[in-house]
Amino acid sequence: MATAFRIGRAGRWLLGALAFIVLALALCEALGWRFLRDPLQSRLSTALQREVRCGPAFRLHLLGSVRLACSEIFLGSPPGQPVLLDEQKNPRPLLHATDVRVAVPYASLFALRRGEGLEAVDITALTVQTLEANLAQAEDGRANFKFGPPKPPKPDTAEKEPIPLPRFGELQVRQGRLRMEDAQHDLSVDGQLSTDEGSAGGANAGLRAEATGRWRNQPLQARLEAGGVLPLVGGANAQPVPVKLHVEAAQTLVDLDGRVADLMSLRALEADFHLKGASLAGAGGFLSLTLPTTGPFEMRGKVSKQEALWHAAVASFTVGTSRLHGDFDFDTGVKPPRLAGTLAGERLALSDLAPALGSAAQGSGAPTPRPKGTPRQRVLPDKEFDLPSLGAMQADVRVDLANADLGTGALEDFKPLQGRILLKDRVLTLQDLVARTAGGEMRGAIALDSRPKQPLWKADLRWSDVQLERFVKPRNPTAAEHRGGEQPAPGYVSGILGGQAKLQGAGRSTAAMLGSLDGGMDLWIRKGTLSHLVMEALGLDLAQALGVALSGDKRLPLNCALVRVQVQDGLVRPQAAVFDTSDSTIVADGEISLAQERLALTVAARPKDFSPLTLRSPVHIEGTFAQPNVRLEKGRLALKLGAAAALAMVNPLAAVLPLMDMGEKDKAGCQQALQKLQR
Repeated sequence: MATAFRIGRAGRWLLGALAFIVLALALCEALGWRFLRDPLQSRLSTALQREVRCGPAFRLHLLGSVRLACSEIFLGSPPGQPVLLDEQKNPRPLLHATDVRVAVPYASLFALRRGEGLEAVDITALTVQTLEANLAQAEDGRANFKFGPPKPPKPDTAEKEPIPLPRFGELQVRQGRLRMEDAQHDLSVDGQLSTDEGSAGGANAGLRAEATGRWRNQPLQARLEAGGVLPLVGGANAQPVPVKLHVEAAQTLVDLDGRVADLMSLRALEADFHLKGASLAGAGGFLSLTLPTTGPFEMRGKVSKQEALWHAAVASFTVGTSRLHGDFDFDTGVKPPRLAGTLAGERLALSDLAPALGSAAQGSGAPTPRPKGTPRQRVLPDKEFDLPSLGAMQADVRVDLANADLGTGALEDFKPLQGRILLKDRVLTLQDLVARTAGGEMRGAIALDSRPKQPLWKADLRWSDVQLERFVKPRNPTAAEHRGGEQPAPGYVSGILGGQAKLQGAGRSTAAMLGSLDGGMDLWIRKGTLSHLVMEALGLDLAQALGVALSGDKRLPLNCALVRVQVQDGLVRPQAAVFDTSDSTIVADGEISLAQERLALTVAARPKDFSPLTLRSPVHIEGTFAQPNVRLEKGRLALKLGAAAALAMVNPLAAVLPLMDMGEKDKAGCQQALQKLQR
C-alpha cells in the first residue's frame, strides 16, 4: 500500500508539472510571448544575416502556425549585398512596415532555414498599414532580398532568374511603396500600391498600383487595377478576379483587361489585349519573344494562360500597310520556350519587313545626301542582324497569306504566299515555300544558320509557268493591236518564265552575306515575244525605231531567251545572256560586284536585217549601285559619226552610208547559249 501511495503521489506531481507547463504556455500564448521579442530579433538577425527589429508593440502566437502582430517591422540589407540609397546617401532598409499582422506556416520557416529562398515561402495572411520595400539586385545576381548562402554567378549566356517572391493567401496593404533597382534585368521601378481584401475591403476591395521607372534604359510606366480578393502572388486555390493592366516600356504599349488568379505568374489569365509599338523586335524583347524588326505595329485579340502554356488569338494585326491575323501558342515550360501557330491575313507588304534586313522602313524618308569628302553611299543594308535572339526560343509557325505585295507597281503580287517558319537550335528556316503569281508559282526554301561565327545563309528556289505579260505590268501604248481598239495595251514582253536559283552566303548583315555570295541562277522564257520597239531602241536603230513608233509596235517572237548567272565571292558574271528574235539578237556580258556594289555590264544588239540608220554601239552600264552610269561606246560611235560628217561634206546623201547596217544572218547565238547551259 505504501508503494502504491508513493506512485500515485509521483503521478500527481507529474500531472501538476504538466498542468503548470500547459498553463504557462497558455498564458504566454494569450499574452503573445512578449518576452521573446528580443531573443527572436537576435535569432532572426543571425539566421537571416541582416538586422531585424520588431516593436515596440509585439504579440506572437505559435499554435498551429506562427502569427505575429507588431507595431513596426524593420528588415535591413545584409553586408556586401547591393542596397538602395536615400537622398543623404544612407542605405535604405529592405523592408519597413507599420501595424503589421502576419501568419506564416512552419513549413515556410523551415524552407527559409534551409536557404530555399522567398519563392518557397507561403504566407497565409499579411496585413500592413504602411509598407516600404527597397529591392536591389546586382548584375551578377547578388540581391538584398535573397536569403541563404549566395549562389555562384551564371554565365552571360545563361537565362536570367526571375525575381523570387513569396506566395500570399491574403494580403492587405493600406499604403505601400516599392522601389527596385535590378541591374540583372536592367530594370528600375518606383511604385505606389494599396490593396484591401477580404471582408475588410468591402465594395472597394482590390489592388491599385502605379509605377514609373526605366527598363533597358527606356522609360517605363505601369498601372494596375484588380478587383475582388486578389492574392498578389496567389496560391494554387486562388480564384480569378478582374484585372486591368497598362504597361508602356521599350516603345511598346501593353493593355490587358480580363481575369487572373495569380498576378505575378498570370496563372489562369483570360483577357482581351491591345499591343502596339515602334517595332515587333522591341515588343519581342519586352515579352521574351524573338520577333523581326519592323516599322510601327498594332495588335488586338484575346490571350489566355494555363500553367506554362500561353494562347493568343490575334484578331487584328497591322504592320505598316500589312493586315494580318493569327492563332499562336507559346510554351514556356520547355527550354528554350516554343512558339507555334498560324500567321494569316489578307495582305502582307514585304516592304514592312525591310527593317529586318537592315533597310529603313517604308516612309522613313530618303537617305541623307553624302557630304563631300565622305565615303561613297552604300545601297545594300549593312546593319547587323540580331542573331543572339535566335537562341532565345524555338518556333514552328505556318504562314498562309492571301496576298504578298512585292512593293512595286511594275510586278504582280504573290497570291497566295504560303510556307512554314521553323526556328530550332539557332537555325531559322522558311521552308515549304509556295508563292503563286501570274498563273505560275515559286517554290523552295531559305535558311539562316546563326551558329557559326560567320552566320550562313542559303536559298534554293524554283519558279515555273509565270506568264510574263501578267507578271510584268508596264503596258505598251504604241502596240499596233492596241491602236484604235478597245482592248488594253499589251505588255512589252510576254511568254512563260521559268528558272531556278541556288545561292549561299556568310555574314552578319545583308551586305556581308551578298558580298560573299556563291552559287548560280538560271532564267528562261518559253513561247515568248518582245516589243519590236524595245529591240530597235537597244540596238540604237534610229530609223526602224522611228518607223515602229509611227506605224505601231509589233511583237517579235523570241526564238530563244535565256540567262545563266554564276556567282562567286559576291561577283556576279553572266555565263550566257541572250534574247534572240528574227530582227536582232541581244547579248549581255560583264560583271556585278555585290561586295563593292559596282556595275560593269555591256549590252549589245546585233540586227539581222538591213537598217539605213543605226549607230550599232554597245551600251555600257557602269558606276555604283547608288550612282549607276549608262553610256555608249565612244570610240565606235565617234568613228561612225566622224565618217558620216566627212561624207556629208562631199555629198549629204553619202552621210548615211557609214550608219547603214546590212544585217547579220547568223542565228547561232541562241544555239551557242543553249550549249553553255547544257554543259
